[in-house]
Amino acid sequence: MNAKRPRSGDLPLLPTTSSPEEASSAAQRFSSPPACRMDWSNLGEGPAGMVAQRLLSGDVADYVRFRAVSRPWRHCTADPRAHGILDRRFHPRTWIMLREKVADPEHRRLLNVSTGQCVRAHLPELRGHDVCAPTVEGLLVLLNRATYAVRLLNPLTRQVADLPPATTLYRLYRGAHGADPRLDFQVSGAGLADDATVAVLFDEVRMLAVAKPGDEQWTLVQRGASLSPAISFAGRFYCTTPTEIKMVDTSDDSQPPRLVVAAKIIHWFTRGEGTVHLLDNGGELMLLSRTLMQRVGEARYFMEYKVSRVDFDARKTQPMPNLGGRAVFIGSTHAISVSPLAFPAITNDSVYLGKDHKVGYNLEDTGPYKLVDGTGTTPSFDESSGVTQGCAYDNNGRRIVCRYEPRGIVDYLSLYVTEDTSISYAEEDTSDSDAEAN
Repeated sequence: MNAKRPRSGDLPLLPTTSSPEEASSAAQRFSSPPACRMDWSNLGEGPAGMVAQRLLSGDVADYVRFRAVSRPWRHCTADPRAHGILDRRFHPRTWIMLREKVADPEHRRLLNVSTGQCVRAHLPELRGHDVCAPTVEGLLVLLNRATYAVRLLNPLTRQVADLPPATTLYRLYRGAHGADPRLDFQVSGAGLADDATVAVLFDEVRMLAVAKPGDEQWTLVQRGASLSPAISFAGRFYCTTPTEIKMVDTSDDSQPPRLVVAAKIIHWFTRGEGTVHLLDNGGELMLLSRTLMQRVGEARYFMEYKVSRVDFDARKTQPMPNLGGRAVFIGSTHAISVSPLAFPAITNDSVYLGKDHKVGYNLEDTGPYKLVDGTGTTPSFDESSGVTQGCAYDNNGRRIVCRYEPRGIVDYLSLYVTEDTSISYAEEDTSDSDAEAN
């Protein structure tokens, strides 16, 4: 069940369990010595249930594979599709969908950022939709390009839930923006606000709204304030102001959802000359700030990084010297924390930038920024980071689209946090040997 350790820079495709014989071999890891032979596909309900619980506590992908082995195993385990999409037991928390253009858009690659495992998934649910944003839970927020309907997709179980159309918010601000609502629905954060509610931060129009699957319209929580970044953490939705971390409170049924202060930010951040990012850093909510600085008497600039953990008991942030051995990739609004144990090409306690996080100044040094000793500056992901196949420009010389071919895991994760819509990707040559996660 454990993924192989990838080589430096590799992005391997590992096969999924596809037959009872393969599953029997895998199941023996949890049971008796190899000398004891038995029909594992007919494992009793009690032992099979215990194996399933152990798999589900670790990775829902292994649980889905386990259920696919035989009918008896499916009968003694819970079917994810029989439960709501917001049931956190079945969320692919450690899986992300890679941003790349493939020969068949319905077949996409999913990467486990904890193990380095990569599988190909058949997702016909993506047809006709744009992926607006990922969530920390591994769910995807989709926008129908024709109807503006918003959907939530679990890419591993293929559960789908309908959320209210984006047009129910559009009428609140249509006079201030263009005629095409798709231009306004840029999502900078999405996730769970509670066990039954989804929160979405529409960044361009500065609207934070919540809804439950099946609702007819969104409920507005906050409008006008700059609340980015925003993520879900432990089943609750958080966002920031320059001085506070706030949480969407849905606990009082007699009151509409509202923002409450979860923690005070000890160090004030200047957003005009930098960015702030909320992170689920291996199960701990952390805050990473990035501020442009200039040395006294010099023309050169550098970036200053600060890391804090959110102490919910003390209701304030606490400065931290590093990322606890992990590494962080940050874009303009999106960010992800990964373990270098799964990706040897990535440096621990370091920060990497996405393509949309250019600085535009002459910075010192190169390479990922190392929080331990403060060396290096995070270079932008640009043409030199991947293989460029050319860029197209409009009549005013503005870039319309660039085509990239990522070369390794650093490129792929930098692309994942990138929101720049002018980026497309070279078509990938799919092969029959690639396995599908069903």
